Amino acid sequence: MATVRIVDADKEDRKQRIMVISLFAIGILGISYLVYDYIRIINHVALPEDPSQVDPIVQQWKQEGLVSSFDVKSALLVVEDNKWNERDKDTKIGIIVQLARYCAQKNNSPNWAVRVVGSSSRMTLGEMGHSGLVVQ
Repeated sequence: MATVRIVDADKEDRKQRIMVISLFAIGILGISYLVYDYIRIINHVALPEDPSQVDPIVQQWKQEGLVSSFDVKSALLVVEDNKWNERDKDTKIGIIVQLARYCAQKNNSPNWAVRVVGSSSRMTLGEMGHSGLVVQ
């Protein structure tokens, strides 16, 4: 009878250890995700709401190698294909919409339009215009 209690106590002790280790691992994963998300947010450069502040951000993108050229009059953004493809779809949509708005404001046009072209492929990677918003 004494050995049965010892075995039951060992099983219970093992269950508690596994439970504590599991909870600890879940906590570490949760904290790791929060740190990852925070770093992703602070490294994300979004376009400002104020279109007059777009020029410094485009200049920063040029320094980072994302943007080769940006012609406001023709609403054409030439980007490095590989750097553009590293961005997620939401970021690409945000860039296209904000730059279309910026070009419309600078050109005194009621229509928002911009086209994003790859510098090496010369393919259209995204655009906003008469046919709507397209991101590839």
